[in-house]
Amino acid sequence: NVVIIDTTRKSKVIGQVDTFAAPMLVHTDAIYLHAGRQYHVDYLDWAEKKAYVKQVAVEHYTDANTNVRIAVLDDFDTDAGSKLGRGWGEVRITSLPTIFKKIKLSNSDNIGWGKIDLPQQETHTTSYWLTFPPDLENYLGHEALESALLGAAHILHQIAPLFLMCDPRDLGRVAEIKSPFTQAPTIFLYDGSPGGVGFSERLYQVHTDLLQQSEELIRVCPCEEGCPSCVGPP
Repeated sequence: NVVIIDTTRKSKVIGQVDTFAAPMLVHTDAIYLHAGRQYHVDYLDWAEKKAYVKQVAVEHYTDANTNVRIAVLDDFDTDAGSKLGRGWGEVRITSLPTIFKKIKLSNSDNIGWGKIDLPQQETHTTSYWLTFPPDLENYLGHEALESALLGAAHILHQIAPLFLMCDPRDLGRVAEIKSPFTQAPTIFLYDGSPGGVGFSERLYQVHTDLLQQSEELIRVCPCEEGCPSCVGPP
């Protein structure tokens, strides 16, 4: 694991994070939350697996962008469904962090960004996936389908933690226009912990409720073309 060292007054260890999640949570210049306090990551020493932080009070948080590839290794259960299919199983996640965004707390505006220069990570975990009809691209077109999947993945990622009682950052998401495994448009919500802690199986079980709550949030959101509260950017 990567050890988190608070250097605000005198150096002391305040926590640790697994190696796979560290590039997204404690990269240099990240805002790390611990025990209700904000910490600025002054430096991530990747070789020594140490992140040096100082306590701050700022009006933003950071959100890391990563290039993620997902490969299904074993499907534990699947259900084709009448229109939307579902499944869950073991997956291999390959992740390469690229940039991070500074997001204002009050209104979710993007107020800055920076680069992340860290190596690619790979881990095995579990994932829940949602599949759409294979011929959907013929009706929507490539670009429209890609936007639709990203929007759906965004809202599912926001709703899922309500059923799991977890932080949204405990889940990752991937949207694929044609998954090599399902051969159809697919959204994956995967467990951020190596090996998984049961999130994927739970999402598979609450599949119908998850979709209903997501649809309800879209319906009541006052925006017309998208916003951070529902499907993300227009």
